[in-house]
Amino acid sequence: MSTEIICGRHPVFEAITAGQRSFKKILIARKYEGDIVDQIIDLARKKNIPVQFEDSKKLIGYSSNHQGVVAFVSPKEYWQFDRLVKLTEKKENSVVCILDEIEDPQNLGSILRSAVCFSVDAVLIQSRMSAGISTGTAKASAGAIEHIPIVKVVNIVQAIESLKKIGFWIYGADMQGEVIFKKEIKGKIAVVIGSEGSGLRHLTKEKVDFLVKIPIDKKISSLNAAMSASIIFYEINRQKMLDISVKKDIIKQ
Repeated sequence: MSTEIICGRHPVFEAITAGQRSFKKILIARKYEGDIVDQIIDLARKKNIPVQFEDSKKLIGYSSNHQGVVAFVSPKEYWQFDRLVKLTEKKENSVVCILDEIEDPQNLGSILRSAVCFSVDAVLIQSRMSAGISTGTAKASAGAIEHIPIVKVVNIVQAIESLKKIGFWIYGADMQGEVIFKKEIKGKIAVVIGSEGSGLRHLTKEKVDFLVKIPIDKKISSLNAAMSASIIFYEINRQKMLDISVKKDIIKQ
């Protein structure tokens, strides 16, 4: 079985609590501080995961920002597209994020964390020209990577067309679009976030149903991909919660 390394307190804590990975062992710096490390040690012992205490200098060999914790685990598995279809086919307000050539692991990690925070069901990436699951991605997500499916596909455009066939509306983030706060967003939603430098590719943009933008001060040309994704996720979640609240009020009446 191949092994992946996770470094940092929160990424390791989230991985052990999520229970999706097999742990080979956990290394802990001898001189550590923090309740979360105590929790990691306690959980590891309850799950019979070997814990070794090492000098901090040894852990630097795995990461310069290890925070006193390094874990050796089974790799996080990518989902197949068919599994995503099964997850969302009976859920009327599913939300999926599609990343169109996001290449920076830090951006991917930040997007994954925002996706989990705002109840996105899955994140879809392309098998080429895209960042994937890595130690850097896990660290940037502060462990959120453990709580959301990541779907890998060969062709983003084909994935968009397939999602449309099962009832998804596709929204692309683009500065030429309509202000998202003025747009009513309902039903099954897929949000497409373009690359850090050039945004949505031309063919991808042609396939979306709506283009939406975040209004910003003219002093700045654009937000980065991770920040844009976070704001869009928030707005979709806000409208979804508002719609649920309205439906409950109607039922009460």
